[in-house]
Amino acid sequence: MDKKFWESIAKNDYKVPDGETLEELTKTLFGYLASIDPDLRDDIAYIVYANWLKRDMYSRNEIRLHLQKLFSNLENDIGEIESDSVFLRAFSILLLAEIVHNDNKKLLLEKEDIQSILEKGLWYLAAEKDPRGYVTVKGWAHSLAHTADLLMVLGKNRHVVQSELSRILTGIAEKIVQPNYYVYIHREDERLANAILEILQRDLLVYEEIENWSNHFLQADKFTYDGTYREEIGHMYQNTRNLLRSVYLQLLDREEFPQKEKLQGLLLNILQSLQQF
Repeated sequence: MDKKFWESIAKNDYKVPDGETLEELTKTLFGYLASIDPDLRDDIAYIVYANWLKRDMYSRNEIRLHLQKLFSNLENDIGEIESDSVFLRAFSILLLAEIVHNDNKKLLLEKEDIQSILEKGLWYLAAEKDPRGYVTVKGWAHSLAHTADLLMVLGKNRHVVQSELSRILTGIAEKIVQPNYYVYIHREDERLANAILEILQRDLLVYEEIENWSNHFLQADKFTYDGTYREEIGHMYQNTRNLLRSVYLQLLDREEFPQKEKLQGLLLNILQSLQQF
């Protein structure tokens, strides 16, 4: 199938053409997730699948089968760095985010489905080692940003309770304070900040829990600075500060946010303590 075939589907309100089946076309879309052609990944696989979800073209059982395939994709060559395998993983996590986004609006899934997505999403957050955002010619990989999108919609989900919201926040903090040879420069910090603030907006965590979570960012202090610049530590500090700044700035723009003044003060205190590096 060429790109014009998929363009014709989009122009025809995403209806399945005569002689084709939704099941087979979806398999083709899932095959595009690993492509190094950004048009096939972004403009066809993601956009078409998202529109078919939006139009309720899949049954619950079909979506559950999709979940299992996408979970399997996340494990494909996990741990590789700067290989093309990242595209399959990164766009599989993005489709999971789209599924949860639709569930938040239309109650598609059961609690156990959301729990499975949450567990796999947190696992992937920690396990993914390829940090690249944009890859020349091949387009967006953006594994961390796509994972942030999943965590954001999970943070809104009715099945995700207080203790699980805390786990999401902890997972984000532990990811960002790891020594890293990469500085996230493609707005990953903003996408993670979106997830954090959606969770805090629900006002299910007491301030002491938030304060305990924020202490994860101070783990940077365990890397004693002896006057010798270490690139991976410097990048870790930069990624941590960028995330905290993004959370703070986004918080300023939100009106009537729970415990807003306390949170602002907490964020500022952490940022000031991290300026010593």
